[in-house]
Order: sequence, then structure tokens, then C-alpha cells
Amino acid sequence: MKRAATSFALIVCGFSTPACGLFASAQTSAPLASNTTNARPPASKPLEARSADTRRVGDFLVHRFSGSYQKSPLTLTEEVIANEGGLWVIDYTFEEQSGTTKLRVRLDPRTDSVRRVSKLDGSQEHSVSIASYENLIERTSFAADENEGMLSSSHGTCLVGPSELDCETKSYKVVVGDQAATLNVSRSNSVLSGDVAGDIIGSDGAVIYRSELVEMGNASSPKPGVATR
Repeated sequence: MKRAATSFALIVCGFSTPACGLFASAQTSAPLASNTTNARPPASKPLEARSADTRRVGDFLVHRFSGSYQKSPLTLTEEVIANEGGLWVIDYTFEEQSGTTKLRVRLDPRTDSVRRVSKLDGSQEHSVSIASYENLIERTSFAADENEGMLSSSHGTCLVGPSELDCETKSYKVVVGDQAATLNVSRSNSVLSGDVAGDIIGSDGAVIYRSELVEMGNASSPKPGVATR
């Protein structure tokens, strides 16, 4: 049986993604999740996994996750806010119907590992476990039970905010539980993480999982109270 992992890791450094990109589950002392969609092919490069000197303070990604896999839609905003003592400082804002959670992550670019996580309360930081971050990131991903192979591949355009990007979309036949479904993955060379959108649609037409990159760019100066270099 082939496992079809579908994860949009949202991370800014994969900029992931995400999810992005992105977006694979985050692991302690492992790369942050990025907005990525994997169906064995294709493998996506998370935001944190890109070269450290390509990151810039102010880089941001906004991803939206929806579908029957969870109770309500979730929006994740990731922003690189500083370089603090050699660590990238990335703010994650998780917004959903039940409320908003803001986390600040310190990422070591030399190892692409999470070093510290804080919960933000206004301008105050309160240290929390790395597992707190991992648990929230896991909610942005979904895994089909089987990948039965590619159905089609096509080239077209994808809309990210006001920008129309050249994209390649691949579709795969997958299985979720006892239901046949289709996994669609759209990627673009114009997005540093690669991943733009992905979904799993059941045979009845219902959306089981959907991840969309809805905005990206660079829009801020360093935040006050955070060291920058």
C-alpha cells in the first residue's frame, strides 16, 4: 500500500508553507512545516529549507485550509519578523472560528530546526513547548490512505492574491477510508516553496481537504522589541 501524504506546510522560509508550501508534520529539532502537498510524487521543499540568505524580514505567506477533515476553516499567516542572534524569528497566526492563536518560533537556519516557541499575548512572549507549535501545524495537513497513481498533468494559471501565476497541476487517484477520491496539486516556479494549492475531492464531489496560498509577499519593517541583524 502506498501512503499518500498530503500536507501543506506553511512556512515562510520555504518561501514554507505554508505551505505553504507550505505546510509533512513538523518534528522537534526538525524543519518547520511548510505549505506542501505530497502524494509521493511530488516532493515539496518547505519554506524553512531554503537557503538562509534568501530570507528577508517581512516575507510572509497566507494559507487557507478547509474541507470536511476538520470542523471549520483555518487560516495560517506566517511572517519572518527578524534575525535574532543568528536565529530567524517567524510569527505564526492561526485564525479559525473558535479564535486566534499567535506563536513566535525561533528557527536555526544552519540546521533548519525549531529552537524555541513562544505564545504571543499582545507584545508579551510566554514560552511554550515545541509540541504546541507542532500540534497546530499538524492541523494543516491531511493524509490519504492510498495513492493509486497519476491521472493527469496540465499547465495553466493560478491566482494568488492579485497575481496570476503559471502553474502545473497534477491529479492522482487516491483512497480515503473506503472512498475513492482525487488529489490535485498545483505548483508554480513563481512561488519559492513551489506549492500554490491542493485538494482532495471525494467521489461524491465533497471537499475532504483543501489548501490554498491566498497571499504572499514582503510587507513590513522589523517589529519593535525584536533584535534584528
